[in-house]
Amino acid sequence: MAQQSADQGEHEGLFAAAAQLIGSLKGRVVAGDLPLLTAADGSSASAEVALALHDHWRLAHPEAGPAYWLTRSWGMLCWQSIYLAMVAVYRVGAVPALDRLGQGHQGGLVSGFSLPLAPMIKGEREVLIDAAGTRLHTHWQGLFELMGSVQRLRPGFIRPLLADDLLSALVRVPDFFGEISREEVAAHAPLWLAACGLPAEHLAGWREVRGMVDTSAAPGYVRQRCCLHYKRRDGELCDNCPRRHGHASCGAEEE
Repeated sequence: MAQQSADQGEHEGLFAAAAQLIGSLKGRVVAGDLPLLTAADGSSASAEVALALHDHWRLAHPEAGPAYWLTRSWGMLCWQSIYLAMVAVYRVGAVPALDRLGQGHQGGLVSGFSLPLAPMIKGEREVLIDAAGTRLHTHWQGLFELMGSVQRLRPGFIRPLLADDLLSALVRVPDFFGEISREEVAAHAPLWLAACGLPAEHLAGWREVRGMVDTSAAPGYVRQRCCLHYKRRDGELCDNCPRRHGHASCGAEEE
């Protein structure tokens, strides 16, 4: 009972830190495991919800094309796990069961998550990064199989997107948590990629921004794959878009 109470308290601390960072990153503990993805009303199975997620972006932006719909859907599926991992490692100092993460979907947006009440992994940051990366990899593999059951999806398409999203979040950690230095996260970048099984060549996008007043002019990480937001009728190139930084061909199109 004492251990269960301690685990509950640690999870509540994680949830509070996550919601403080991003308001929609709201967590709860559940008994056992929930499906990878559920509708807001809990009425649909994961595959149906994954299809509804993709269909939302297809219908909302038909002009953007299939590669954008898939890229946007995949980014929605993975953003919570990435930012939750950053909170766990750099603010809480304990890694939950990210491999058993359940998520909610409504209107094209994936937000809100659930975790089982299980002891967290603790240790030095390098230990936490390895644990978080291993569990993220397992979670993402489940999402890959889920989305792949309703849409054509290749590992070669999603792995670069994951590497970009991971490093884009990591480079912001010193802004999120002032006690973490830019030098520390720069040293951790290759550890994260290795732990998550993601391509190390994405380190080429890392930029030194220390001492610069306007970091939007020189982002800390330049994506190696375009998110294709510019293809939307209301879209434009992102600040960290490879097309904006001299990479006209960034391999973002789905084959």
